[in-house]
Amino acid sequence: MSFTRVTWEYKGVRFPLPVTRENLDAMPNYHIRDDDIVVASFGKTGSTWLVRIILKILAAAGKIKGSAEGMDVGPIEMTRPSATLPGYIRLAEMPSPRLVKTHLPVPFAPPGISKPQKKVKVFVPMRNPKDTAVSLYHYAHNMWQLRDFKVTIPWEQFAQNFINGNVPYGDYCDHLLGWWQMCDDPHFLFLKYEDMKRDLLSAVKTVVAFLDVELEESALTAVAEACTFDNMKTEMANSEIPEIRLLPRKGIVGDWKNMFSPEQNKAFDTWYEKKLGGTGITFDFE
Repeated sequence: MSFTRVTWEYKGVRFPLPVTRENLDAMPNYHIRDDDIVVASFGKTGSTWLVRIILKILAAAGKIKGSAEGMDVGPIEMTRPSATLPGYIRLAEMPSPRLVKTHLPVPFAPPGISKPQKKVKVFVPMRNPKDTAVSLYHYAHNMWQLRDFKVTIPWEQFAQNFINGNVPYGDYCDHLLGWWQMCDDPHFLFLKYEDMKRDLLSAVKTVVAFLDVELEESALTAVAEACTFDNMKTEMANSEIPEIRLLPRKGIVGDWKNMFSPEQNKAFDTWYEKKLGGTGITFDFE
């Protein structure tokens, strides 16, 4: 079984079916507001977690009103299963400051995100590729089931597809390197999933500083406590939106050890070291 039943190819990159040609064609002219807050990431690298943290910080600082769920319309290039309109259209009616989320590689992203101006702030969460692959494997199958797609791909084939870039949104390392070009741009903040797991309060403080808002220490601690993975998962499990309930799974570092064979582990090491070696991007794998 391949991804051809649940993805399609455009300009050398595979996209999930909810990311349509029409949606992609709208991206070059999509207007990004001067005060938009963007989370740009490959799927399953911690973007949902980071979105929740950002929205709770903004709410605590009095910058937004409403729930995290109401402010997150999903990736702008995608139409969620429970929605009738793609994210970018739904987002157009929302008040500022908006939370803009995308999984697009740099060449497909709106210029206002890939080359931000003025007060636009872009967060790029990153996660080690082995845990990313495992998380994406489970999430993809859950979403296919939700959309009633009769597709099952063995882990062995999925792992090889991941290395080959034959997964939704393409090669993970290429995707990451595209955004990493802006690592010295002050509009961007890169955050590692593993660092967030290790010290969430420090990560919250880093996000607060980047957003240029002020919170008392008690408020910072409250946000960190609310955004532990277990608390976030419990909150999302009560969502009325089915795909929201499916987003969190284990939220741990090193889960890849439960899936990878020695051969797959070696293949992944060879692949990402060839792609990322010497770039300044390093990961913790446990």
